[in-house]
Amino acid sequence: MDADTECVRNLLLHVLSSEEALSCDAVLLSGGLDTSIASEVVKLHVANRDSSKLCTAITLTIDPNENTLANSNNLFVQEPQDVVYARRIAHRLGLEHHILTPTLDELLKGEALDMCVSVLNTFDGMELRNAVVIATALIKAKELGCTRVLTGDGADELFAGYSFMHSMSDDDLRRYTNNMVKTMSFCAIPLAEKLGIKVWSPFLDPRVIEYATSERGGSKSSKVGEFEGSVHGKLVLRKAFPEVVSAGRKKEPIECGSGTTVLPRLAEFLVSDSVFHQEKQEALEKYDLVVRDKEHLLYFRRFKEVVLDNPELVARMRRYGPDTCPDCKFQLKDGSSFCNVCGLYPARAIIK
Repeated sequence: MDADTECVRNLLLHVLSSEEALSCDAVLLSGGLDTSIASEVVKLHVANRDSSKLCTAITLTIDPNENTLANSNNLFVQEPQDVVYARRIAHRLGLEHHILTPTLDELLKGEALDMCVSVLNTFDGMELRNAVVIATALIKAKELGCTRVLTGDGADELFAGYSFMHSMSDDDLRRYTNNMVKTMSFCAIPLAEKLGIKVWSPFLDPRVIEYATSERGGSKSSKVGEFEGSVHGKLVLRKAFPEVVSAGRKKEPIECGSGTTVLPRLAEFLVSDSVFHQEKQEALEKYDLVVRDKEHLLYFRRFKEVVLDNPELVARMRRYGPDTCPDCKFQLKDGSSFCNVCGLYPARAIIK
């Protein structure tokens, strides 16, 4: 093990031996590298692992066989993989594993989606396809009496987990990562707060952020490279903990690993062309908002009821200011060209 890899291993061993880590009683177990490291290290590798309260794992997966419309139209490209890896991790750690299998219809009409729309103030499809998975799992954690939930948030942003980061130069990756640190946010935090519970991730510890953005830890060569015959991001994390179940698993967004990635294609069957064009025009004329596709319309319907019909909430979000999204007219976040309300990208570049 080289010096940089050993440094990262020791750093995460230290972070995951903290009271914050040991007090987590559940994990949102996607089965990806990040939750694999977080849960396996706290249960098996830290010196004070016997003090860990972690006893529950929660995984959401969409079962194609329980979703007749999507399955009969061949919308599932592959079986969701999160549950495959999550089962292995939960078994290794002796965790009580709750595997949630809601139908896509239940996700689109359930309390989790409304909570996401309300708390996150968004009808962005990319955000909601992922957030509804997190929200459903957190609701289950609350029902089970869990109070502090372990996640893997931050690893992708800090250690080049996203594939588009792999082609960046060293300087560009450093700049991009530094900017991500200033603008990144994670839906699990406000969703958990809404439920009266807490979430915690070792990768958001200030010491980990400091290392990942340092001269030593911020290099592309430490973050992107070959591991087990394939090129991956988060290279130093894989090398630091090669013994964890998901060390060699490729990065998959939550929506792919869980199965909610079929929602855009499913929306084509749920909304007719005539209804889409009618409601799209109504959104523009009545609310001055652009609805871009049928999935977007499904989420806009909830956003309209939960957010737009609440004048106080709309006032807090701010519309029609000097730096607003051209599609939804809500204020853009400082330093971001992405509209976190409607999902338009690039939003600020279009304004200019």
